[in-house]
Amino acid sequence: MPWGLNVKHLYLAFFSVISIALCAFSLIIYDQYQKSQNLNDYMRYEYENIRRTKNILMDIVDMETGVRGYVLTGDKTYLHPYDIASDRLPGEIMALRQATYYESNAFAETNSLLDRVNSLQKLLESQMNYMHVHGRGQISQNALSIQRTQMNEVETIIETSIAHRLASVKTRRDQVEPRKTNFFYILLIGTILGVGIILAGTVLIIRLESESEDILAQNEGAESRFRAVMNGTNDGVFELNFVNETIYMSKEFKAMLGFGEDALDNDMHTFNTLIHPDDFDAYMQVRHDYIIKQTPLYNNIFRLKHKDGAWRWMMARGIGTWDKFGQIRTMIGTHTDITEQKNREEELRQLNNDMEAFTYITSHDMRSPLVNLKGFSHELALAVQEVDDLLEPQQTKLGTEAWARLEHILRKDIPEALGFIGNAVDRMDTLTTAILDLSRIGKFIYRDELVDAQAVFDKCLGAQSYEVASKNVDVTIKPLPKLVTDPIALEQVFSNLLDNAVKYLKPGEPGRIEMSCQETSRDYVFTIRDNGRGIDAEDSDRVFNIFRRARNTGDVRGLGLGMAFVKATLRKMNGAIWFESQLGVGTAFHVSLPKRTPATASNDQAEKGEDAA
Repeated sequence: MPWGLNVKHLYLAFFSVISIALCAFSLIIYDQYQKSQNLNDYMRYEYENIRRTKNILMDIVDMETGVRGYVLTGDKTYLHPYDIASDRLPGEIMALRQATYYESNAFAETNSLLDRVNSLQKLLESQMNYMHVHGRGQISQNALSIQRTQMNEVETIIETSIAHRLASVKTRRDQVEPRKTNFFYILLIGTILGVGIILAGTVLIIRLESESEDILAQNEGAESRFRAVMNGTNDGVFELNFVNETIYMSKEFKAMLGFGEDALDNDMHTFNTLIHPDDFDAYMQVRHDYIIKQTPLYNNIFRLKHKDGAWRWMMARGIGTWDKFGQIRTMIGTHTDITEQKNREEELRQLNNDMEAFTYITSHDMRSPLVNLKGFSHELALAVQEVDDLLEPQQTKLGTEAWARLEHILRKDIPEALGFIGNAVDRMDTLTTAILDLSRIGKFIYRDELVDAQAVFDKCLGAQSYEVASKNVDVTIKPLPKLVTDPIALEQVFSNLLDNAVKYLKPGEPGRIEMSCQETSRDYVFTIRDNGRGIDAEDSDRVFNIFRRARNTGDVRGLGLGMAFVKATLRKMNGAIWFESQLGVGTAFHVSLPKRTPATASNDQAEKGEDAA
């Protein structure tokens, strides 16, 4: 999936989105509830203050009415409401003051009201006291007017306060409807979003589950095909667990050693006991080098003991996993039975050794009769010269015709035949020397080191400087790399290629030779290109064969060994050679040599030493 996500991450993201949406929805609902609760508390507070204010007004009205009735009639029964209201008024006033204590405007308004109430209450008390002393009809109309005026002021203050509070309640009440509408829309949108998210998540989960089932089916099919391939290629699967020192060996792997599926324990000690004692140290060293990442690939060849007691050659290849601290955790790979291959390699090695010995002995023994032929040819030439010297004084006795005949035989036919014999002996000697040189390639011990290819080619060019100058050859050298290889072998390859390029240039035309190199991820490809005679497509199979040459090179001296020598040398260097050519235009020979580090080169050198041995 994109961005490194998997199904588990999507489930977690979906759960997070749902959780966040529910939390946000809950917070919105709680906020609306809190606002409604605050509004209810406020309205309850306002109505309670209105009630207390009206109670105070009713108490004051009862007090004023009772005093007025008592003053006008002198009947003390009118003072009964006054007494009740007078006793209740201090509590009502105290409750109103406490309720409006933190409300600055209302508190000031309440204090103003209380001042007027106290003033009115004192006026009523003074009128009652005056009545008690002077009797009915003694209070003037002016005093009653003052009483009525103060009563009106108190009523005005209370009604104004009640009106303010009612207006405030109405304002708050007007805000309820929009909030109800907003809350309804919030609930509606939240419900739609919630249902949409759940629906989308459900569809996504169903889709992922469907894809998971498809992937599971594909994996099962791939596993089935993998097992079929593994069984068909005679490979067994293993997994080394370095944490608990155990090894998993597949049924096929155990069957390769003649054991049943439950016959071998899964601990490493059991597996180690199956390794050939002579291969154990090398097996552990290769594994150790891979574990510490000294070698990039794990490729181990060793012998394991079969149930019948025989030793089977195995090639183990695998890949490891390391933790964040650089400690290896597991390594999984395959074991391939290469016993038959090893047996064929041994037979081929023995056959190759026998062939090399035969070639060496044959070439060496052929040189003895060649020496005799050359020596006795020389003796025969001396004897012919001596016969010629002895017969020359007798030419008059022999006659003109006989002497002419003897002179032709002694001075032309026999020397010419001896010359042919000498040339054939020299050519045969050259051929046997070349055969011996080719046979020694397999025994040559290559010593790989860091080599400057530029310096090696310059050395070869210096050795060919006379031929290059005499043929007016323009040599272009592009930058050449440094690589790990055998310097002597590389010099022999470059020398032969350069010699061929110079030797087979077209006569009478300026020669051009270009040396270059292209680096790939795995090797270096050297190219030497010329504008010489070129090679006919029909002769392409003859170029690298021993004693075979292209048909357009008959006027150039050579034995047809150079390219065969180069190909044999490159094969021992794990390289390759091929060419591109066009008759009359020129030829480009390409030489590839693998990229190697000094460590891998030393390992290859050890293997070559064993092969040579």
